[in-house]
Amino acid sequence: MLFNAAWTLAGTAFSSLTTKEPLFALESALEEIGRAARDIAFVETADVIALGRIKALRDMITACQDEAEIETDQTVAMELAAAVDGLTEDLASHEETLPLERAFRADQRDQALARIEAAQGKLRDFIETKGQEAQVFDPALTREEVVELAQAALARSPEQIVAAARLEAEARFAGAPIPMPERATFHFTQPEGWTAWLATRIAERVGRDMPAD
Repeated sequence: MLFNAAWTLAGTAFSSLTTKEPLFALESALEEIGRAARDIAFVETADVIALGRIKALRDMITACQDEAEIETDQTVAMELAAAVDGLTEDLASHEETLPLERAFRADQRDQALARIEAAQGKLRDFIETKGQEAQVFDPALTREEVVELAQAALARSPEQIVAAARLEAEARFAGAPIPMPERATFHFTQPEGWTAWLATRIAERVGRDMPAD
């Protein structure tokens, strides 16, 4: 039977994952980590694309120059020279704006890091403080469950989140497999990451509580 005590427990727990206004304090901290990590992913992706574009232009210029040196057809050689001129102009434009773009992205990265540090600080305070004010976390969850959830969200430092986002951006740009953390099915680099983590734990718990056929 689906409507037994175990499934009722699961339904109650899953209902707590819906968006509420305002969120419980701990949920807000978890959501903030995900949002900030997503912003970092956008920053790192934009930076990788910008640097990759410049490298591609330089490679194209070099290839055209090399081809022009061995080209015997004067018309083709002139076309290659014109291509070099156009690519060089394009490269100069991108190189001119690159420092400003990277400075802007660095500011965005720093702001996101500060948000993660603040949110993780709230999670540490929760773990270290036994008595908590009302409405700190969803009463559908036990304190032990929330502590475990908070510890999972603290497993990666802000710097590790940046490094992981950079590796993922570089892999996507290169068309390579996306690197995943070892021994980690879920990590908190998206706002929904903590709910996916929690859903997995709930499913495991419900499975253990259901009677065997």
